[in-house]
Amino acid sequence: MRFRIRQYNNRIQKNISEKKFFIKKRYNKLWDAFLEKGHEKMTIMLIPHNEKNIFNFHISKFTILFFVFLFMIVVGTSSYAVIKNASINSKKEELLANYKDIRSNLIRFEMMTKNTAKLVDKMKPFIEDVYEITKGDNDVDKIWESNGEISESDDLKDYRNILPDEIFTLRELQKELVCTTKTIKTVKNFISVRSKVYNDIPSIVPNRGHVTSLYGWRRSPFGFGRDFHAGIDIAAAPRTEIRATAPGTVLTSGWAGGYGFLIRIQHKYGYQTMYGHCEKLFVKAGDQVKKNQLIGYVGQTGSATGNHCHYEIRLGNTSINPYPYMSRLW
Repeated sequence: MRFRIRQYNNRIQKNISEKKFFIKKRYNKLWDAFLEKGHEKMTIMLIPHNEKNIFNFHISKFTILFFVFLFMIVVGTSSYAVIKNASINSKKEELLANYKDIRSNLIRFEMMTKNTAKLVDKMKPFIEDVYEITKGDNDVDKIWESNGEISESDDLKDYRNILPDEIFTLRELQKELVCTTKTIKTVKNFISVRSKVYNDIPSIVPNRGHVTSLYGWRRSPFGFGRDFHAGIDIAAAPRTEIRATAPGTVLTSGWAGGYGFLIRIQHKYGYQTMYGHCEKLFVKAGDQVKKNQLIGYVGQTGSATGNHCHYEIRLGNTSINPYPYMSRLW
């Protein structure tokens, strides 16, 4: 069995060697034929019209192939250079068009930046006025102190002579907008607190009608010289509704001499309101009332020359002018 296998191996190796030999011999034969053909000489003759001085020379096929190949390389390279140059010119025109667009956009950007800076400068006095009213502080310059929240980067400082001025203008605008935002937050907090206080203190008109007597010294309506009027009289038709001007607790609800039927309400922050000469009362002492709640009707009870509501505001035990607390009437 081993002997047969060895015979098969020898036979296969012999066949492979013979095939290699024949292939190599055929290749060498083809290569020799190629070289022989390539080295064949060709005669090129240049004959002038007068047929004198005829010039001829011999050249091999390999040389002709070399020059043909070289010519093809030159033509291909030239074609590529022409195409590339056309592409570069097209790209150049495109970049030039883009540059013009960018330049026009930059000019428009510069104008917008300048207009924005002017608008912010116009807004500054109003922001300062609002801040002064809110904080009660005359030192408005500190509004525009950023306290280092926004600082110019070192890179921008290094290129200040190169970069457009608009970039630094935008940096300044950014600082001012940050400061404005802080101021608006301050105003918002003030308004929030003020709104809460406003809702808890007298701030509306107690009844519809027209004012017949203001707060302060006046000629007595009863013909006895001058007297001090501690409130405001609002004349109205009988049974006109009287409403609480702030939330609070009813301290008094009943007859009170010259005030006639009187309602007195205690509010937050030491305020009290009084509603005199009522015809009818809808609340009693100890009741909790809401702002704008119906508490009585306009009448002519007590010392009164006509139907009206005597509206009085006290801060502690001192009467104050109700006029500033009735701004909605005016």
